[in-house]
Amino acid sequence: MVLHSLLFSRDQEIVALVVEVLKGLDIEVTHCSLAQDAVKKLAGASFDAILVDNSDARGAVEILWAAKSLPSCEQSIGVVLAASRNSIGLADGARSHMVLYRPLSADRLRNGVKSALKLRSDSEDARESQRAPTKIPATLRGAGQDEALAFIINLSAGGAALHVGRSIPSSSIQSIEFFLPNSAENLTSPVELVWRDVEGRVGLRFTGASAAFSETLDKWLSGQPASQSAAKAGA
Repeated sequence: MVLHSLLFSRDQEIVALVVEVLKGLDIEVTHCSLAQDAVKKLAGASFDAILVDNSDARGAVEILWAAKSLPSCEQSIGVVLAASRNSIGLADGARSHMVLYRPLSADRLRNGVKSALKLRSDSEDARESQRAPTKIPATLRGAGQDEALAFIINLSAGGAALHVGRSIPSSSIQSIEFFLPNSAENLTSPVELVWRDVEGRVGLRFTGASAAFSETLDKWLSGQPASQSAAKAGA
């Protein structure tokens, strides 16, 4: 089934990337470069996803707040394409479910949008998000001595979705460490931030993991029910 999205951006490189990636996901894109045009589109049609480029912060805020108040956007997911973590405040209180930081790559955008769509509990593909929680404790480490306790809520060979226990600059997360259930082996891997949302969840991709890490994780995943071994992020 073809989904529909609204994109607000004046950056032609961002527009071209979003259109290319979403086309590959069978998501049609309606592009607006003016906030008032985007709000009119939202009032007249339903969109599965609303993507806003916060290079124009005022326009992005206007669109997100309009989406929050419009019945036609009740089931829409909001994605902020953020220039930096310093601009994330615009998402607070508005209809924003996820933030993707620049620089954007096709893979990062693709994984982020797919993850955002899975957050809609009452969408047609909600069955994909009905996964038994894993609740695996993990430690996230950033630059210097910065670290935070987190819980892995979805896990795959490619990455993990986690709920972070305390505030840590998500864009500075560099590695993850955890023990698999019923295992005494400590697993550690460098990671890359794929997405984050305003409820304290992050999606990480394992990067440069050792062969032993991948072998151990694959073996554990192969013994899990499919509903638990599918990941919300990273794969």
